[in-house]
Amino acid sequence: MLVLLAACVPEPAPSPSPSASETSGTESPTPTPSQTATPTPDPTEAASEFTGSQLVKLCTERTRSLAPDATYFADMATTEWLGEKSLWFVVIPKTLDDQDTVAVCAIGGTPKAPTFELEGESLPSGVADIREELLAGTHDGES
Repeated sequence: MLVLLAACVPEPAPSPSPSASETSGTESPTPTPSQTATPTPDPTEAASEFTGSQLVKLCTERTRSLAPDATYFADMATTEWLGEKSLWFVVIPKTLDDQDTVAVCAIGGTPKAPTFELEGESLPSGVADIREELLAGTHDGES
């Protein structure tokens, strides 16, 4: 499941308009400067540069050498944006000799210049631990 949170920027309060009784016939009201909100960078902007299929393909290519004869199940892959680390966490189920495993990757950068903070494979039961280590900054980059 992918959850994206957009930054909330409060809307500026509207400036009151002078009423007809506040202006005399020939005077024009003095314009008040409008309040402008400073745009907040969208934390999902970097996330939107990749598509799910690009991420799965990158992770498959990067981990294929670990088990060249494995069967990857790209249609069952999950991708999760880890905003705290500005990385995608990709998990792809695979099998080799009837053993269920998963390929895992942490991918940053852009589609034209992806960076890998983590790549490897694990038993399905180890995925949560790898994710937590990645978020805590205690993972060494290989699984």
